[in-house]
Amino acid sequence: MTILRRYMLRAALATIVVLLPGSLSAHVLDEYLQATRISVEIDRIAIEMDLTPGAEVANNVFQTIDLNHNGTVSSAEAAAYANYVVSSLSLNVDGKRRIVKLEEYHLPELDEMRRGEGVIRLRVISISEPAAAGQHRLAFSNTLRSDISEYLVNALVPEDKRIRINGQERNPSQSEFALDYTVFGSGEGTRSRAALPVLVVLAVVSAFAIAKHFKSRMNIG
Repeated sequence: MTILRRYMLRAALATIVVLLPGSLSAHVLDEYLQATRISVEIDRIAIEMDLTPGAEVANNVFQTIDLNHNGTVSSAEAAAYANYVVSSLSLNVDGKRRIVKLEEYHLPELDEMRRGEGVIRLRVISISEPAAAGQHRLAFSNTLRSDISEYLVNALVPEDKRIRINGQERNPSQSEFALDYTVFGSGEGTRSRAALPVLVVLAVVSAFAIAKHFKSRMNIG
């Protein structure tokens, strides 16, 4: 990564932090915030999730994790809940269902969750044969605890220059997400430095959208 590219990406991230009304941890207390980031690579798709129960729903969520009700999370309970989250996800590429596998996970203790600070983190991957050159469409859905959940989902900028994102679509709740992208053959589609400001603009626009969302949910004037 060049110095210019690193500087501009940092500037975009700084803009996002400034625009957000407080931190993501300051979300609505009676919601289960699920923030998902999707990364597309030539031979795999990675899904990273941060799940943060608001203080008012922490006990509700924890009861589905702490199966023996002893107030702590055992390694078996953590693994069971992480796999339960994965079972709520659906991933398709070009209309074909993709198998997703749990790669990493971390679950906090109840006290952290009651304070609204406990974040459940997961990384899920789907490995495949290298994607063929051409247009592709990814479809993702998340049905985990739709009764109390607030969803946020976005695609990360591909590190591989052979992959270019063309557009993203979401349903109103953001529980469903679609991504159109192009895979270029060898020697094609290398991203020029001139494209970087466009990424920065997209990051800023996304920040405004997220900020507006949180303000509307938290009734901030």
